[in-house]
Amino acid sequence: MRRLPPWGNDMLIYAHRGYSAKYPENTISAFKAALPHVDGIELDVQLTRDGRLVVIHDETVDRTTNGSGFVKDMTLRQLRLLRTESGERIPTLEEVLVLIEPSDVTLNIELKTDQFDYDGIEYLTWLAVTEFKLEQRVVFSSFNPDTLVRLRDIAREARIAVLTGDGHPNLVEFVERVGAEAVHAQPEFIGTRDWMTLREQNRLIRLYTINDPNELPDMTGVNAIMTDEVEQFQSRSHQ
Repeated sequence: MRRLPPWGNDMLIYAHRGYSAKYPENTISAFKAALPHVDGIELDVQLTRDGRLVVIHDETVDRTTNGSGFVKDMTLRQLRLLRTESGERIPTLEEVLVLIEPSDVTLNIELKTDQFDYDGIEYLTWLAVTEFKLEQRVVFSSFNPDTLVRLRDIAREARIAVLTGDGHPNLVEFVERVGAEAVHAQPEFIGTRDWMTLREQNRLIRLYTINDPNELPDMTGVNAIMTDEVEQFQSRSHQ
């Protein structure tokens, strides 16, 4: 008999930037390592100078590679010359979609437009997802409200989640406006008035980033968590 996780049978587990506690974040090795353990994988997408979709969190390459500079100022060829601490290249979104496609996991693509408003990133990302016929398995999120509005205008069927950090003015109204299925929030969001309203509307709540099973908040009304510590929170369906 399998042991039930302490957070319950229905809690879904997403790997935050892949299995980033053991492997460099947002790398193919981190995504491969996460796949056997989770229900979903979260990653970040930005746009190169020549219009290619690449998977990296920061707007610069300084923290995660041996290079320096803004992603937006580099071509894909220039980015591919850089290496992470494990010797890997920055992956393209297409490479990750190739990896994910044979599995059954959900992919959460965060469009990193909160600092730079990459022209056309919404359309290009949606196009890449549709080419792999993964529309039903991909959730798009962003801190930038304009990005989510543009994405909804492009794709009425897109699955959208609103990212909120320290607060989002008129959150409930915006969720309704873009037809978001979920809100991705920090644990402090639990118990707020917006949380209660969204629960009444049957919106999904996914929390980030939780790495210690002993410090879980009350999981009532939470549908998923995102974690770097993948095996600490291994999904029941992947045990």
